[in-house]
Amino acid sequence: MRPATRTLAACVVLSAVLGTIHAFSLFIDPFEEGLDAGRGAVSSVYSLALVALTLAVLTGHPLFRRLPGPLVALGAAGGAAAGLLVASSAASIAVLIVGYGLVFGASNGLGYAFSLQQGAEANPDRRGFAIGLVTAAYALGAALGALFLDARIEAVGAPGALRSLAVVIVVSGVVSAILLATGTQVAPASDQAPPARTLAGPVALDRQLLIRLWTAYGLATLAGLMALGHAAAIAEEAGGSEGVGVTTVVVAGIASAAGGTWIAFTIDRARLSYLLIGLPVASALALCVAATATSGNTALLGLSLVAFVYGAVIAVYPFAVNRLFGERRYPAAYGRVFTAWGLAGLLGPLGAGTVFDSSGGYTVPLLLAAVAALCSAFVARRIPNGVDPTGHA
Repeated sequence: MRPATRTLAACVVLSAVLGTIHAFSLFIDPFEEGLDAGRGAVSSVYSLALVALTLAVLTGHPLFRRLPGPLVALGAAGGAAAGLLVASSAASIAVLIVGYGLVFGASNGLGYAFSLQQGAEANPDRRGFAIGLVTAAYALGAALGALFLDARIEAVGAPGALRSLAVVIVVSGVVSAILLATGTQVAPASDQAPPARTLAGPVALDRQLLIRLWTAYGLATLAGLMALGHAAAIAEEAGGSEGVGVTTVVVAGIASAAGGTWIAFTIDRARLSYLLIGLPVASALALCVAATATSGNTALLGLSLVAFVYGAVIAVYPFAVNRLFGERRYPAAYGRVFTAWGLAGLLGPLGAGTVFDSSGGYTVPLLLAAVAALCSAFVARRIPNGVDPTGHA
């Protein structure tokens, strides 16, 4: 295995195990019963975890230039495991927020951002492929994690499942660190690296472009985060059994991974504008299917389509930022754009849970998410395409 491939494999392993954060919907019912809390309160734990994740992506990138890669991987995995252990002993929502929401969420963001950046920089000729593969692994981790966690919840309860996941994350962190130690050693990019060119000419940290990317990304990911955060509950509310709920989480995770994998093999030669506009339109249509579902299987279909688009979206945007701003400016620019994902993560799952408590259903939040997806497509019309694979703007 080539050193660059070992580095990418390390990033995929770390990303996959951290992706289990998106299997949170399996814990909604156990936490409601065990902590005597409402759905809005329990949903806030997941939302705050996504906010902590976002802040780690925004502020953590300087560490990747100062610390050895294996140490970053071990730190992210160790912190994530520690957060889960705290959450497993929670007797109140407050402790659950600290352990799962803050510690696990922040460590998760650190590891995810590191995996994206390290994987792309170790494979400069296949950046789109590397980014797509890392994001696909993150989604696949949610799917495989759902199967593992569902079995553990059934066998030992929610606290025991969290402890089991902590062990898996630590082991995966060690494997990732070993692969990184023998992989490509990524050197900091030169301060003189030229920015990418677009139709409008050289791009620095252009404020208007950042705002457009931020707005379009946030609106596009709102739907996916809502679907992943409430997947099991949405399917069961549509008339499905508890088994359909678990199946929905797994299938949605696989669909999201499939979306990222599809992007990995196409984005290096694709036209960005088609993807940035077309993907959210497809998401809006899928959300309408889920909102009007009268059976668990129909809801599963709609949510799977939403998840597929979401997996593609979260792979497209880091590549778009890299293409538009250049490698040197990418970490800071993507950190700012990624805050839109954090806001979507706060408003989506928390808003859906709160509206569910007041209205008793998911139809309204799903339709609102469809409107948000269409607005994303509208904003994305003003985002430049960047440089295509032939070198032409």
